[in-house]
Amino acid sequence: MPLRTRLTWAFIGVAFMALVLAFLGLNAGMYASMMGMHRWSSGMMWGMDGIMGGSLLQPIINWSLLSSLAALVVAGLTGFLTARRIARPLVHLRDTARGLDLRDLSRRVPVEGEDEIADVARAFNHMGDRLEREERVRRQLLADVAHELRHPLAVLQGRLELMQDGVVALDQEALLPLQDEVIRLTRLVGDLRDLSLAEVGQLSLHVQPVSIPSLLEALLINLEPVAAAKKIALEPDIATDLPPVAGDPDRLRQVLVNLLANALQYTPEGGQVRVRAWNEGPEVRLSVCDTGPGISPEDLPHLFERFYRTDRSRSRATGGSGLGLAIVRSLVELHGGRVQAESQVGKGTCITVALPLQAAGSTMKRAAR
Repeated sequence: MPLRTRLTWAFIGVAFMALVLAFLGLNAGMYASMMGMHRWSSGMMWGMDGIMGGSLLQPIINWSLLSSLAALVVAGLTGFLTARRIARPLVHLRDTARGLDLRDLSRRVPVEGEDEIADVARAFNHMGDRLEREERVRRQLLADVAHELRHPLAVLQGRLELMQDGVVALDQEALLPLQDEVIRLTRLVGDLRDLSLAEVGQLSLHVQPVSIPSLLEALLINLEPVAAAKKIALEPDIATDLPPVAGDPDRLRQVLVNLLANALQYTPEGGQVRVRAWNEGPEVRLSVCDTGPGISPEDLPHLFERFYRTDRSRSRATGGSGLGLAIVRSLVELHGGRVQAESQVGKGTCITVALPLQAAGSTMKRAAR
């Protein structure tokens, strides 16, 4: 029973007892008055004092006193039980809140009953679950960032020490690997910044009508030499009459570049990458499908997580930073859209993006503030 209902019934019971007492007291007074008038008219020489002290009214007075005492006991017991019922879970909540810190976010409050206090306990436990999950993600992020930075920094430090010792000549050829590592570091820092801003809705967007076919056609022209070098066939299937979407052309181009780059990277020589774009209801949808090795069912749910690699054997240099698809998901959601992946091991992977036509503008303006 909800706490509000129990308190209501408790107050109703106390009020009812008060009414009973008032009724008994009124009847006792009326009875005393009637008895006094009767004795006076009969010529009896005893008045109200005699009646109040006599044996006729004594049972009524005793009953009134017992009822008053019972009412006090009921009210006190109700108040005690109600206060205990309220205080016990609040004490648990206080103790758990005091013990909840970054070192131990696993503490939870026991949930008892279905009243408002139980709702507060459930809300507190839900908050604890969210904090524990976010803290776990934060720690994993810090570990991943440290791991990603360690490799290029180690390369830079090693090459510079070799130059200082005179082992490697300080010439343009020796500086090229250093420049590559600096570019990789710059890209990693930029990706982390974009991803962090996008996830909290603070990434600046310049919203305007964007033609998805135009973006795809320009990208496919630029990527054709890369595909030809790997003997990969690019197969576009793009509807030319697609309505424009409201979005940031640079950010949407970033989404498409990441999807196409991933597809080309994981498609073996002689494979195909198929790019589709079509209109479905209030959305423009586009998909990038490859004929690569595919993704196992246990890896597929983690595909859009930052720093997640389905192939652990790949190095940082050949496997990328592991941020591309995480950025894709954040940018698509920032545009009010959604992204999903389908894959079969040995047959390839298909990633589909859905972008809204009308509601995207207002969604993006709110998210980009």
